[in-house]
Parts: sequence; structure tokens; C-alpha cells
Amino acid sequence: MPRHNHPWTHRVARLTILLALLFSAGSLWAQEQLFDLKKVTDGVYLAVAREAHVINSNAAVIILDDGVLVADTHSKPSAARALIEQIKTITDKPIRYVVDTHFHYDHFQGNGAYLEAFPGAVEIIASAPTRDGIVHRGIPRIKAEIIQYAEQVEQGKRRLAETTDEEKRAKIEKNLAGDQEYLDDLKNIGDVLPTMSFEKSLVLHRGDRIVQILFLGRGHTDGDTVIYLPKEKLICTGDLLHAWDPYMPDSHPYDWIRTLQALERMDFERILPGHGDVLEGKGQVILWRSYIQDLMKQVEKAYAEGVSEEDLIDKVDLEKWIERMPTLAEGAIPAHLRKAYREVSWEE
Repeated sequence: MPRHNHPWTHRVARLTILLALLFSAGSLWAQEQLFDLKKVTDGVYLAVAREAHVINSNAAVIILDDGVLVADTHSKPSAARALIEQIKTITDKPIRYVVDTHFHYDHFQGNGAYLEAFPGAVEIIASAPTRDGIVHRGIPRIKAEIIQYAEQVEQGKRRLAETTDEEKRAKIEKNLAGDQEYLDDLKNIGDVLPTMSFEKSLVLHRGDRIVQILFLGRGHTDGDTVIYLPKEKLICTGDLLHAWDPYMPDSHPYDWIRTLQALERMDFERILPGHGDVLEGKGQVILWRSYIQDLMKQVEKAYAEGVSEEDLIDKVDLEKWIERMPTLAEGAIPAHLRKAYREVSWEE
């Protein structure tokens, strides 16, 4: 006798399939999230960048009465689009303002995604030096990276064809996929230029929220911008200050010390940095300022004694800083010494 399924059985089967699909879609969406969106206070979030093949910056997300302000747009349009979707989970307000804190690739290359998502409705704001930096250094670096990553993709394909070990092949395939994804992003990066620039400050008054967009002086680059919320006692610092160690190739060390001193005098309790988690208090400001001061002082002394750039590593002792900034141990100190030496000696 044929067996007939009860209608309830069909409903359970359909429900099981639906739940499986929803779980699968949810898992896929979770995997595609590139940021951990952390609430700092009412209407203010730090989008902490997760580890990625090509590094992304954090983003500060500030909800205003008429829209949203986002600080920094990451290394690629796809990351910006991913964050736009995450922001939709906390507010239905449109993004009206984007701030580029400086011209480095991982902070501005997603600009075009915001212009595309909110055509004619979003202003991309930068200090005048940062806008110039994007024009004269940022865009040329994008073009150079397209060539570089195209070559890396071809090299990866050749290595993959020559490799038989499955474990090595899996690693090559992963890196190759990341390089190809980033290359595709670079080729479709769109318009990246800020639509609005300022000299020293730009203040947004939106209901009860005051947002001060400030250029305190040169430091990590020649145009570092901070975003200050005086009522909330919060400050967003980009890479002028973050949770790791200073990145110095485009920096102005002596100005950086003075700019950090200006930052230290401001009234804030928490920092939303360009990389890493929320920072409490001013300890990191003091740490970076003290480190750069010690670096420059030791290099000045060594240079005055005739020490060459090549011999600096044996004459300057920065080991004491590694305990407080562990990422220094990952190869940063030699680069810092080279930068400091060239700053002191005027060599380029």
C-alpha cells in the first residue's frame, strides 16, 4: 500500500528548507561583514576593520539629525559598500558626509562608493593638504598599484601552475583570489576626489550634535584631520594616532610631536582611532608623543657623533618601547630610524 505523507510533514519539510536557506544566507552575510560595528555612545559607532587581505581602515560612524557622517572610506570600494550595508542595520538615515582623514590608500579609496550610493547627496570632506595629497600622490599610487597587482596576479597564476603540493596550492589560491579581488576594485575605483576642503576647521551644527572637523597640524601626513565631538568628549584621529605604532614614511616627526601636544590639550575621554579598538583616555597620545621625541633625540645625538644611517640600528636603543607598543617588533623600528635620520640630516 503506498505511503502518503501527512500535510504537516510537508510543512515541516518546507520550514526546514527555509530555515536552512536563511541560515546559509545569514552565514554568508556574516562572512562578508568586513567590520565590527561597535556602539561608543548614542548615535556614535566605531566600525573596527576585521583582518583582510588588503588592510582596511576603521571608520567612525556619527548619526546626525539629518543624516550620517562617516570618517574614512577604506582601501577599496567593495569595503565601503559593505560598510554602507552594515550602517543600514543601525539607521535608515542617508550618509550625507564623508571625511577623509588623510591621503593614504586605506582611508580614501572607497570614496567613489559613497558618491555612487548617494548621488548628489553626499559631500566628501578633506583638509586642503589631504585633497592635494590625493591628487598628487594618492591617485598616482593607485595607478602604480594597478600595475603592481596585475603583475602579482600573473605571478600567482604561474606559481599555482607549477605547484603540486596541495597545502601550498591552497595558500597560493587564497592569495591569488585576494590579489585579483583587490585588482578588480582598483580598476573600478571611480571618483575619489573630495568635494569640499577646508583650511583649519569646519563645524557642523546638527540639532544637539556639534561636529568639529579640525586640522591641528602636520604629523602622520601633511594634512591629518581629526573629528571632535565636544559634548560627547570623543575624538576620531585617523592615523594621527591609533592603537598600533606610528607609520612614518610620509610623516613630519617634529610637527607630529607638536600636533600630538595640541591633541593632548583637548578635552576628550575616548579616541576612535584609524586602526584598532576604542582607546580610553590620553595614554596613547602621551605614549606616541614620548616615543617620537625619544626617537628623534637619539637620532639627533647619533648623527651629531658621525654615525651613519646604516649603523643607527646598533647605536639607538628603542627596545624599551616594544613592551608598550608590541607591533614595533614586527619590523617598524628600522623604518622609523631611516625616516628620523633623513629628517635630521635633510637627506631624501
